[in-house]
Amino acid sequence: MQDPRKPRPLKPRSVSALVVDANSFSRGLIGEILRNLNVTTISSARDADMAAAFLVERTIDVLLVSWEEGDPFDALAFVRQLRRMPDERICRLPAILVTSGLTRQTVINGRDAGVDEFLAKPISPAALQQRLQMVVETPRPFVDCSVYLGPCRRRKNPADYYGAKRRAGERTAERPAMIDQDEVARETPIRRALTRLREICAAVRASRPETLGAAMEELKTAKSIAVEQKDHALHAGLASFESYIAVATPLGQIDPIVIDTALTALEQLAALPANYAEARDSVAIALGKAIQKKLAA
Repeated sequence: MQDPRKPRPLKPRSVSALVVDANSFSRGLIGEILRNLNVTTISSARDADMAAAFLVERTIDVLLVSWEEGDPFDALAFVRQLRRMPDERICRLPAILVTSGLTRQTVINGRDAGVDEFLAKPISPAALQQRLQMVVETPRPFVDCSVYLGPCRRRKNPADYYGAKRRAGERTAERPAMIDQDEVARETPIRRALTRLREICAAVRASRPETLGAAMEELKTAKSIAVEQKDHALHAGLASFESYIAVATPLGQIDPIVIDTALTALEQLAALPANYAEARDSVAIALGKAIQKKLAA
């Protein structure tokens, strides 16, 4: 039986991935991105019990666990459970944590639970491919001692963005430094516009009507970028969100959940490249329907 931590070239068609996510839409989206990266063997589970059954029944190479605050699925508890499983192959599986709440504390907690790598939402396909390369081509050494069982907890990858290495004088790897694709994606004009929009909407959400003008202006800027890029799905999503802001703000009926869901959907649209047409259309249509339903209520 092949050691899942034996370094090897990444050949997506030979990789078997298990996606564990309590949210069906998010679970499907991760699967769609994996398929576009040529990963053809993909299993999905909505909770720990279903995931554990898959791990016993099937040969899995990479585990992607998705977590958001308030999820019924406790991703870190599941990873800790994984590391204690008696089957050595399952116990040693590389695990990637996917979350929009990627903070330093999340990384520390995930590292201590036994997570290998971290991926921020919205998911950039380039960043996901990079994480797959990390766990397949340069997997972390596995540590088995009295106080910890799991991948080496020292953070060296750019995805962890901690800055200087822990030990002074430590030699760097001979390979060229890896550019974190999450960081690259965040610097595009549309992602910067959406970041500003999220900041403004925090004030709108706090029932401050005077911020309506600023929100509408930022939406106008974002729509202009979408038109310039001929991004019809993103433009449609922005137009849906604009209609909600325009109607709900003056009435004092802003729903924080709708705001957060819409912004998350828009950020994911901005992160998905044009060749992910089916996934992008699904996100835009789902957002439009959700907002129409809310406005009709």
